[in-house]
Order: sequence, then C-alpha cells, then structure tokens
Amino acid sequence: MPNKFDAVLFDFDGTIADTGVGIFNSVRFAVAALGFKPLSEKQLRSFIGPPIFDSFKRELGMSDEQCELAVRKYRELYSRSGIYQFELYPGIEPLIRELKENGMKVCIASSKPEKFIIKIVSFLKMDEIIDLVSAPKDDSAPQDKSYLINNVSELLGVEKSRMLMVGDRHFDINGARVAGVESVGVTYGYGSEDELKKAGADHIAHSAAEIREVIFS
Repeated sequence: MPNKFDAVLFDFDGTIADTGVGIFNSVRFAVAALGFKPLSEKQLRSFIGPPIFDSFKRELGMSDEQCELAVRKYRELYSRSGIYQFELYPGIEPLIRELKENGMKVCIASSKPEKFIIKIVSFLKMDEIIDLVSAPKDDSAPQDKSYLINNVSELLGVEKSRMLMVGDRHFDINGARVAGVESVGVTYGYGSEDELKKAGADHIAHSAAEIREVIFS
C-alpha cells in the first residue's frame, strides 16, 4: 500500500521530547537575573511552544529591551546545561525510524533556534533519520509555524497535501491550518486536548502508537 504522506513534521518540545526541566530551569534563571518574581508552574508551562521572547513579554509584561536581556540570560544557562535536560517520549524514536524505513521524509519544525535543534539531534545520534530541521536561524528570523511548515514544502519539494504536522500546542495546529497541511495534536505534551481541538486539529493522538495509526491508516 502506498504511503499516505511523503513527509511528517514533528514539533520538538512536548512532541518528540519532554524538555520541561531544562526550559523551566533556564526561565527561572533569567527571571531571577532580571529581578522579577518567580513564575507559577502554569506560567512556566506556557513557555513550551511559542517563541521565548513572546513568552517573557506575555507572562511578565517586560519591555522589548528587558525581553532581549531575558532571552540572553535564558540561553546562557540553557546552552550550558538545559539543552540536555530532556527525555524522549515513549515510542517516538521507533516511530521515526519506521517512517524512514517506509520511505517518508521526517522533519522537525520548531520555534527553538536551529542551532539548538541541530545540536540535540546530533547528541541523540538521530542525524541519519532526520531529513530536515526547519527552525529560526536567529531571533530576527520568522518563527511562525506556518512559515516553518511552508519552508519544508519548498526545500523538500513535497506537496502540502502529502505532509502531516504533529504537535502538542495550538501554535502547531494553527500553523498547519494556515499552511494547508493536515495535523495531529498530541495530548501527552504541554497542550490540552481541548486546546488542540479548538485550534482545529484534524486528529488527536494520546501516544506515539496513535500517531502511527493516523499515518498508516
């Protein structure tokens, strides 16, 4: 049976890996460095998904200048230790390998800076199974998910009707909808099923096995 999709795009934080510990520690470090009050657990969780600059502005009401400094302090700790504080979700790596074995392109579409994603992929020794990383090259680069998804289509020459976006937040689902790409919202990450349904997810998956069912059904 021919593949339903030619390319499957995965968000990273909250979709491929639980990166909360490293991100939360780095956010706390930045917040303390700027003298702001500690954030609640709910506020910290909201940092998973959107661009980090936007999160500091939204949750703390920082000025642009303060946000830029907070991002620098965040990355100071994240690049040193936070980047390695994560765990792959159960079944995700075997799923990615199965997609590759069946001739599909596997991509990461993330708002996390490209240099960090590439470093993590190398650390995981997954270079040979990730075909493309679509992520911002710097803070001035476009970070919207629809842009990152369109970028994959253009670089790989894959029709968007033959692409699938997998993510855990409404940013991923909205980006897929704007780009005209089918989507799977996963509930094991940092977004709720209600959030994903409201964003218009075409499918909901509670595990890697359920993502597989969508792809191979």
